[in-house]
Parts: sequence; structure tokens; C-alpha cells
Amino acid sequence: MLGALLTITACNNDLDQFPPNIAESSSLTDYGGVLNAAYFYQHGSVTPMAVMGDFRADNALMIEPPFPEFDTYGPNLTDMEDQFFGPFYTALYKSILSANNVIQNSNDAVEVGEAKFLRALSYFKLVRVFGDVPVNLEATPSVIDESILVRQRVDDVYDNVIIPDLNDAISALDNSELSSGRASEIAAQALLGKVYMQRGDYPNAETILTAVVNGASAAGVALQTNYADIFGVDKDLNSEIIFATQRS
Repeated sequence: MLGALLTITACNNDLDQFPPNIAESSSLTDYGGVLNAAYFYQHGSVTPMAVMGDFRADNALMIEPPFPEFDTYGPNLTDMEDQFFGPFYTALYKSILSANNVIQNSNDAVEVGEAKFLRALSYFKLVRVFGDVPVNLEATPSVIDESILVRQRVDDVYDNVIIPDLNDAISALDNSELSSGRASEIAAQALLGKVYMQRGDYPNAETILTAVVNGASAAGVALQTNYADIFGVDKDLNSEIIFATQRS
């Protein structure tokens, strides 16, 4: 009997322990790791975005089934969900959720600026691929609130999320981390210019992209003398790159 009691006590003590390497969200004070997660999840969108863009533009070909569906872009394209669409969608909403946590909880203005850049970048990628998309701006969305599952109009996503986030990022960031793969002021300006171009808002695009051109030299951005020097594995981070999703 004594042995049984000792065994039960030992089991209860073991079960009561909390893993020391897992922090409860309410105990977080440093959101640098959460911000890094928002950057990391961007990697899941890189290959699908290239495939969905370049293959429709006939810049590349896939000859092995079932991937030729991207060449024909016919009704069977929906069969490709597990290969590209699903991972792309999931990765970006994970990045958004991490960014939301930083935006709502961090006291570091630079971290919040970077998170807003990443959230804007994520939604920009999503609306260009899917059109209307659900919008979540909460760090811990309620499972009861199904409104976050409703697709929002593209124009609303631009006006209420993407453009305000990029303007906030421009105000919060500088260009000191340009080559590190972090968001920067000029990267936010360039992305905002691209957003305006995407919408056909050329006057605003001209204004913000003029600021990019005028500020490029001071930020360390410059055109390559030889066009060929832009391309190649060892030239991925050449001086023309304003922002790139990097893997260290």
C-alpha cells in the first residue's frame, strides 16, 4: 500500500510540472521572437508566389504531372491546392497572426513598425492571389467570432489594412537594417508605391516612388553597372535589392 501511495504521488508531481521551455503568452515581455516568427512564415509564400506568377507569364514550365495545370490554367487547377495554394495561404496567415501579437503587445516602436510592414506584405500577397480575403487584426481572435472568416472586399483590405500599415511602418522605421533582411523605411515606401501601382493610383505611386529614388543613395541602394550582376546565387543580395525574404 505504501508503495502504491508513493507511486501515485510521484505521478501527480510529474504531471503538475510545466515545461520550462514553453512560456505562456500572458508572460511574454520580449516580442523579438514573435517578430522573427512573422518573418519566418514569409518563406512559405516565396515558392508558391513565384510559381503562380511566373508560370502564368510563361517564364517557366512544369512538365511533370500534376504541375502542368499551371501551364494550362484550366478547371483542374483547383487540384493543386495542397501543392501551392494551401501552403501559401496558411503561411501568410501565420505571419499575420505573429505580426498581430507584436503590434498589440510590444512596447518597441521599431518592432511594431516591422510587424506592420510584414502584415501589409502578407495581405498584399493574399489579395493579389485570391482577391477578397478574410481579415484578422487580433492577436488572439475569438473562436466564437465567425466574422473574421468572412471575405473582405479587396478595396477595403487596401484602404483599412495595407496602406495604413505601410504608412505606419514608414514613420516607425529607418534604413539602418537594410542589408539584414529586416523591414526598413525605404522597403515600406517601395512596397507602398507598388501597392499604388497595383491599384492604378499613379499620382500617389509617383510621389512615393520618387521618395524611394531620391533616398536610395543614402540608404545604400544603387543600380548595378552590369545587368548580369543582378542575377545568380552569389548575387541575390546585390545593391539593387531593397527588401528580400532571407533565410540565415
